[in-house]
Amino acid sequence: MKAKFIVLFVISVLAAACSTAGTDTANKPAPTNSNVSAADALSNNSQKGAADANAAHSAAIAAGEPTLAQCYQSKVAGKVLVREQTFVFDHKPYEKSCFVTFANPDEMVDKTDVPRGSTFHIFTNGEDMFEFPDAFNGQTACWVEALSFDDLNNDGQTDVIMAGRCLGAKDSYPTNAIFVNVGKGFSTNEEANAELDDLQNIQQIREFVGKNLKRFF
Repeated sequence: MKAKFIVLFVISVLAAACSTAGTDTANKPAPTNSNVSAADALSNNSQKGAADANAAHSAAIAAGEPTLAQCYQSKVAGKVLVREQTFVFDHKPYEKSCFVTFANPDEMVDKTDVPRGSTFHIFTNGEDMFEFPDAFNGQTACWVEALSFDDLNNDGQTDVIMAGRCLGAKDSYPTNAIFVNVGKGFSTNEEANAELDDLQNIQQIREFVGKNLKRFF
C-alpha cells in the first residue's frame, strides 16, 4: 500500500511539474526580429522628421518669413550666391529677411574654389535692402569661412561675427570682422577688426569681443 501511495505521489509531482513548465513557456514573449524593429524605428523617425520640417515650413510661410529656398533666389549682378553662408534672417531692423553671401567669380579659380571676394547683403521680399561694409579692408582674394549672429553687447540688437581668410604669398591668413547693429543697419570698425586677425574661429572672436567691448561698441 505504501508503495502504491509513493508511486502515485511521484506521478502527481511529475505531472504538476510538466504542467507548470508548459505554462511558463506559453507565457514567454515571442522572439522579436531586431532587424525589422530597427528598420521600423528608422522609418518612423524619418517620417516624423519630414513632418516636423513640413510643419516648420508651413509656419514660416504663415508668419510671412522667407524660406531658405527663397533666399537662394537672391541675385546681384556679376556675383554668385554662396549657399553655405546664406541664411534666413529675422533680426531688427531687417525682420523676415535673408542674409545672403555672394562671391566674385573673377577672383575665383573655378566654381569649386573658396568664395573669394565675399560680400554680404540683406534681402527682403527679393530686394537687396542693405550691403554690409567691406569686411576685408580693401584686400582682395579674401573669403568668408563662418558667420554668427549674436547680441554681443546685450543691447537687444543682433550683431554679426564674420570669420574669414585672405590669400597671402605662401598661405592664407585669418581676417575677421564685427558688424555692429546700429539700429538702422550695420557698421564696422576696421581698426578694431585688425585686433581680431590672429583669431582662428567664431568662438575665439566672440570671447575676445566680450572682454573688449569698448573697442567695438
